[in-house]
Amino acid sequence: MEIIEEHRTPDGLFRFIVERSDAGDLSLGFDGFAGHTHGDILASLAGVSVDVAVRQYINDLLGGKSFIAVACIGDKIRDVWVTDDPRPDKYKPADETIYFRYWDGRPALSA
Repeated sequence: MEIIEEHRTPDGLFRFIVERSDAGDLSLGFDGFAGHTHGDILASLAGVSVDVAVRQYINDLLGGKSFIAVACIGDKIRDVWVTDDPRPDKYKPADETIYFRYWDGRPALSA
């Protein structure tokens, strides 16, 4: 995988990367965490080209239109992902806490 784009949150806590596989597929997610998506999925959902969908996804994240979900167990971050719905998953483990924030670090209130 080749990193073709990266962005760091202003507080330096997270690095969002876009990677291209040898086959040309794009993967987008936070470095070091499992949560991610793929360019072809974004394009299919939006009904636009992969390039347009990926750029919109990144712009929404960096511009504060999307939320960053941070799942923690105790004081350890378990996973980080982008979401448009700031509500914890009702199926999350009982010992897990999920909080939501914007790219700039401001907390987002849960719905």
